[in-house]
Amino acid sequence: MDKTAYVLVGVVLGVFLNALKEWWFQRGQNRKDLVYLTIRFACVLDTFVNSCVDVVADDGLCNGQPDPNGDCSIQVKTPKFEPLEIEVEWKSLPSELMYELLNFPNLIESANHTIDDAFEYLAIPPDYAEGFEKRQIQYANLGLKAHALSEKLRKIGGLPLAEVRSPEDWDPVRYMAEKQLKIGAYRAASRKSPEAR
Repeated sequence: MDKTAYVLVGVVLGVFLNALKEWWFQRGQNRKDLVYLTIRFACVLDTFVNSCVDVVADDGLCNGQPDPNGDCSIQVKTPKFEPLEIEVEWKSLPSELMYELLNFPNLIESANHTIDDAFEYLAIPPDYAEGFEKRQIQYANLGLKAHALSEKLRKIGGLPLAEVRSPEDWDPVRYMAEKQLKIGAYRAASRKSPEAR
């Protein structure tokens, strides 16, 4: 082999090794970006779940009492979830999961419209039971979806899954699921017996 061939092989080998090094570095950076994103959003979603529990528990009474006019009124603000306000490397996520995160505010907005309609067209003073029931079921649904999304993020990021709690410990996810069942059973009984309302 002549000198030119050695130089050419050296150049090709140098370019290949440099490309391999860059690829390896970028792969490590992508992994770090993904882990950071999953940690940030798992924590944000867990906070959202806990706020949903507060909404689900809101029956319109303050310390067990209606307002001075004798009406029930909303005591707990609805939580917000604004993923685009968090600076992360979005492209590190699988597209389906990115869509679920970015679409979640639309689910919240849709739930809020449903709740507003219930309070405006179905709820009857002074207890506004139909409005509070709709609000509780919508935020139980959102809280459970947020929990499931948080679990997906944890799996992708290689993070520990949410703590499984024993039946005697209070569990926000179990609370919301039980509230859904309770409201569903109440609705079914109401349909069968109109005077149950």
